[in-house]
Amino acid sequence: MGLLRTLSLCAVVCAALILCAASAVAKSPDTTPSVLTDHVPMPRATVIWYDDMESGTNGWTTVDHTVGATPNFHVDTYMANYGTYHYWCGTFAYDADGGYGNAWDDRLDIPSTDLTGTYYPVLTFAYRYDSEANYDFTYVQAKSTGVFKSMNAGYDGTSGGWQDLGTYGFVLGAYDNPFVGRFRFISDGAWSDEDGNYASVGGAFMVDNIKIFDFYGGAEYFFDDVEDGVGLCTPSVIGAVGDYWHIIDRMCPAYSDPHSWWCGDDADTSLIPAGVSNSLITPMISLYSLTGTSTCTLRYAMHMEVPTVDSDGVNEFLSTDGTTWYQLGSWWGDFEQCNGWASSGLDGIDVTPFLPASNLWYRFQFTTTDNGCGPGVAGGAGIMVDDLWVEATDTPVEQSSWGSIKAFYR
Repeated sequence: MGLLRTLSLCAVVCAALILCAASAVAKSPDTTPSVLTDHVPMPRATVIWYDDMESGTNGWTTVDHTVGATPNFHVDTYMANYGTYHYWCGTFAYDADGGYGNAWDDRLDIPSTDLTGTYYPVLTFAYRYDSEANYDFTYVQAKSTGVFKSMNAGYDGTSGGWQDLGTYGFVLGAYDNPFVGRFRFISDGAWSDEDGNYASVGGAFMVDNIKIFDFYGGAEYFFDDVEDGVGLCTPSVIGAVGDYWHIIDRMCPAYSDPHSWWCGDDADTSLIPAGVSNSLITPMISLYSLTGTSTCTLRYAMHMEVPTVDSDGVNEFLSTDGTTWYQLGSWWGDFEQCNGWASSGLDGIDVTPFLPASNLWYRFQFTTTDNGCGPGVAGGAGIMVDDLWVEATDTPVEQSSWGSIKAFYR
């Protein structure tokens, strides 16, 4: 099932949304598939701008957001509770009381620690968190046979202030020796301090007094209270992954054959790499011809095969100046087969609330986490975007708030 998460922007309203063909477990109350089978788009009213992807890149641009990414974990004094310093995965960039942004994937790495001779090694720490419940999580992870495994279900929601594990923490005996551990915060593409739809206080995660010791013997193997103002742990983010958006020439799965944009890997069409964060941005779309129109609607075709829901998916943004972006929603799921084309865009996204504006840009940002995306049918894994157009009409499209739609489907 293709699933939609939408945003409660006070100035944003949209057209009624179509959820597409189902696969696996349905995640929405709507169990009736809605699959588009007519591969010849029929634009309505006055078409202001149109691209069927059959003329090359045509002014579209792509961005690899993993290039030059910097960690959000850092040493700070804000809201300190145990001494002066602690580690904070957060920022003041969005509001005065501190918070976090959309699509973050940040790590605080604990140095490799030799646990030889320990009888009952335990990891403890003090912590505080505030992040969107059920969507944005902080994991405590350790390597097992060389692969990171989560030792908790993820901290989400609010901790109600600082908490301290004391002497009863995470038992490390079942993990690799030397111990390699980290704290990892992951937020999805919507609802955070960045878009104002989830206003955390001091989010996302704070940690202090990180300690590894032998519960029975008492020997201490690692301790970091950050009181030197630097700390022993290392903030990190995933390295540059690459830009996977490109135009493909395939009769399947193009919506209007044979070309479409695809965020995928030609070397392995059934699997999208881990850690991708790539945007596809339309050219500037001029709105000068909108004088006197009642409604301006953006429509597009999208196909996807993103079977996981661990923050993999595509986020949608709109801008009227090419710099400030308003996030409109997030999709994940599996549209199935070549004919699985459907999206909010074909039913219509009302961009009238953003007017008056001379121009607009639209952006699709595809992200994956540790495991990438897939496997799927050949050429099917990932996100495909085809025919996109903007039209003007004197008949307003059906209106409903993004907040009410998200509340219904989540």
